[in-house]
Amino acid sequence: MVVALAIVAVIPLANFIATSNSRTLFLSRSNDADWFAAMAESPLQTGDIANLRELAVRYQELYNTPVFVVDVDSRVIATSVSGVDVKEDDIATALHSTLAGRLPPEPPALWPWASGEMIVARPVVNNGSVLGAAVLRVPTDNARDQVQRGLLLLLGGLLISIGAIIIGIVRPITRWVLRPLQDLDNATHQITRGALDTRVSTDGRAPELRRLGDSFNSMALSLHQARQREREFVADASHQLRTPLTSARIHIEGLSRLSPTARFALSDIDRLGRIVQRLSRLAGSDRPSADAEGNEEPLDLAQAVKERLVGWKAVYSADDLELIIGEMVPGGVAPELEVDDILDVLLDNASKYGAPPVEVSVTRDGTEVVMSVRDHGLGLGSRDLKKVGERFWRSAHHREMPGTGLGLAIVRSEAARVGGRVVARPPIGGGLVIEVRVPLIDDYDV
Repeated sequence: MVVALAIVAVIPLANFIATSNSRTLFLSRSNDADWFAAMAESPLQTGDIANLRELAVRYQELYNTPVFVVDVDSRVIATSVSGVDVKEDDIATALHSTLAGRLPPEPPALWPWASGEMIVARPVVNNGSVLGAAVLRVPTDNARDQVQRGLLLLLGGLLISIGAIIIGIVRPITRWVLRPLQDLDNATHQITRGALDTRVSTDGRAPELRRLGDSFNSMALSLHQARQREREFVADASHQLRTPLTSARIHIEGLSRLSPTARFALSDIDRLGRIVQRLSRLAGSDRPSADAEGNEEPLDLAQAVKERLVGWKAVYSADDLELIIGEMVPGGVAPELEVDDILDVLLDNASKYGAPPVEVSVTRDGTEVVMSVRDHGLGLGSRDLKKVGERFWRSAHHREMPGTGLGLAIVRSEAARVGGRVVARPPIGGGLVIEVRVPLIDDYDV
């Protein structure tokens, strides 16, 4: 619409440029034709045309414009060039009006894509009688070039005007239309970073974008409420467990003096207490951080794993499962790493969801110490591998089996507390490998 209006407005200007240049050339050469007509009056009466022919030749040399003079019968009397054909349409039309005592009409506008000469004729008159006519055959190339330059300038101005209109009007409108999508994109990024309370404004939007914004806000609200319910559940569970654990510990403490088995039970009660504390911490924060624990000595991860595997060997043997102790490379890690809890979760999952044999190893990989637990079960698909460690997530193959979906989330939280991470990958030969990678303490002396 804007372009159409601009073109409609520029057409009269283009016509003015062409008509103005044509009229200027026509009036200029009309004055020359009047002068020749005045100079031809006497020669036409006396028949002495030598001087008239010489004037015509000099004029053509000076202005590159052929000129000739005819008598009242259209016979050529004097000319600057030979071969003049008075029967040419343009010349005949101009002479017909001029010899009849009328001025011929102005020629049409000069356009760059046309060609041809401009015929300018003026009558030779004496005492009201027409004696003949002076005719100029005016070249129009220069005039057409001037018209072309004017049209190009006009076209350039048109394009600049359209560009200004687009920048001044269309661009703000486009920004207004796209701003809701940009807001939605920014809000989506905030949601992915954990800011589930992010919302988008729907005021002053188009109906379609308003519905899209409402749908996004509803989705974000549902995610936020689900996350709140998860946290409340974990917080309530840890709170409800804390009291009976405390009571059980008091009773078992009294028995620990009488029975070695009670002392082992007391150790497990303490470990359950630490699990409850971590559940509470897991419910309160999405970004666990390492807690400084003074200047304790680094923990040898390989040694801690071997000690814990003693008990798990017996558990696996009782269930007729094979547990293989693989490579055990010493490596110092942060002393606050809960190795027993992490290994318990991984070995329990491998026995329930995987298939024997289950292999445990501790290796080094650059600046990391890697604890790996591998089973030979069905493993996980590429999509499920990306979700390992998410709270309450369970594979579609294992949803009917008992469990909460919090075990690997706790493992990931424990690894993150000391700057580590959890990696799940499919090993060669099938099954699943869960790697707990934690930073190696360089100055640990093995």
